[in-house]
Amino acid sequence: MKQEQKSLNNQSNWALHGNRVAWASAILAALIAFIFYSRTVHPGVGPFLDSVEYQTTVAVMGVSHPPGYPLYVFLGKLFSYIPWGDRLAQFGNNPAWRLNMMSVVFSSLTVLFTGRLVYRLTRNSVIALLGALTLAGAVRFWYQATYTELYPVYTMMIVATFLLLTEWMETRKPWLYYASAAVYALSFGVNAPAIMLLPVWLWAVLVTDYRMLTRPKSLVGTAVIVILAAAQYLYIPWRALVSGPPIICNYCPQGWDEVIPFLSGQEWWGISFGVQRQYWLQRWADSGYQLMLQFWPTGVMLGGIGLWHLITKQWRQAGLFLLGLIGTWYFVVTYDVVDWGDFMTPVYVIFAPLIGVGMAVVWRWLVEATAVWADWRQSARPIVLAVMVIIPAGFLAATFRNNMPLADQSGDIIWQWWARDMLAQMEEGAWVLTPPTATDGFVQSWALHYVALTENRPDVQMVYTPGLDTPGPAPDYLRWDEAEPELSQHPVYVIELNDERLAQYALLPILRADGWTIGYQIVGERDGDMVTPWVSETRWAEIEPLLFLP
Repeated sequence: MKQEQKSLNNQSNWALHGNRVAWASAILAALIAFIFYSRTVHPGVGPFLDSVEYQTTVAVMGVSHPPGYPLYVFLGKLFSYIPWGDRLAQFGNNPAWRLNMMSVVFSSLTVLFTGRLVYRLTRNSVIALLGALTLAGAVRFWYQATYTELYPVYTMMIVATFLLLTEWMETRKPWLYYASAAVYALSFGVNAPAIMLLPVWLWAVLVTDYRMLTRPKSLVGTAVIVILAAAQYLYIPWRALVSGPPIICNYCPQGWDEVIPFLSGQEWWGISFGVQRQYWLQRWADSGYQLMLQFWPTGVMLGGIGLWHLITKQWRQAGLFLLGLIGTWYFVVTYDVVDWGDFMTPVYVIFAPLIGVGMAVVWRWLVEATAVWADWRQSARPIVLAVMVIIPAGFLAATFRNNMPLADQSGDIIWQWWARDMLAQMEEGAWVLTPPTATDGFVQSWALHYVALTENRPDVQMVYTPGLDTPGPAPDYLRWDEAEPELSQHPVYVIELNDERLAQYALLPILRADGWTIGYQIVGERDGDMVTPWVSETRWAEIEPLLFLP
């Protein structure tokens, strides 16, 4: 009898919509995503300030801007040791590329877990594949999968939490509850706005088994998980105050009294929920437009159908998605930054499974609509079902083809080569003036410092922008007011001209082999029409015809 039951279970698992086939469809979606993402991944340092900061932080085991993202630093360091093969030959030992590949891997895992989540909600392995690929091809999700960014790791943890909670709500297995608590608690080490998803987790506990938070044994187990997850933040004071500060410690705590403000992200309190209420409606409209850019109007409509189906048929699961969307969307709408659209990714990831549910609903409608016709012509029914798969598959193929050039960063290598060319012409003990923060050159200065640190030029010292605290200690960083009196005693370089300080100096262009100007060396100080050289008379005579006076 047991053998017969085992045989039946195996048949069920390998049926079209069985569990094993569903796993296979989710893995297939992740593999497709991995192939596309790895072909379009950024090859080196960059492309944005945050990505260069994370790349540098991981390289030196430093501390990123508040609240520090310790889990991301730990995971990034592990990935920096992975031998990825000949692909690294382009830049040699290239930790930045390895962190970019970490985004590829975690984004692919997000796609896999999305496939599993759609299957848990629909019990349809074909729909699970299509729903997962819908997220994989979303242009912004794809774009962030190709460079160093927090969201690939964070979104993986979001979907994993939703998946674990959904399975726990169905099976009541305690390990699923504890696993969901662990993944959610750890996610704070990747992205502090995870706090906006606390109502999701509490809702699941409330409607499934609230006694998990009242029984002493399970309450203690939950508390231990939360405390162990929170322990990752001990890295911040240890690295900043006990063993450091490290080379990179952005907004670094200077004493124990500054640790709590750092960990609580006090630096950003003014912009979190900072948009004035009269602009909220416009933000909601703009964010809705961003949603349609990812999934097209068709996908947004399918997501609406899917949400309504869950509300009417699976209200407990519907609560997860409603609360998740409300929390993450509200945070984005009220986040007072220019690039607020970049923070929409969690909304896309939570919305994508609803599209899968909507597909399943429409699928059932079409099957029921053709059932009568198929009764008198059974041979046509497989054709109808095949068309129902081919149409969305073709739509997804067109989406991937359309979005690939928009997300492709594989050719963006300018900073890595530029930094190497620049460093090759910089004297030992060079100082670099970082330009104003609003310029592209400011980000380039971070890229230059990253390449200097990782390619054996530790002598390069950055002189930070006037009026700002340095993101690291001397000797790698100096405040402007500390460095200015000593500039004439060092070889000093700048990388762009958009800096009002340069009006008082004489600059020597630094040229690449093809004659392209890649930076400047300050070789003298100006006083009206008079220039006081900072180099020898012989050197001055050689370079005077080449000088540039901003």
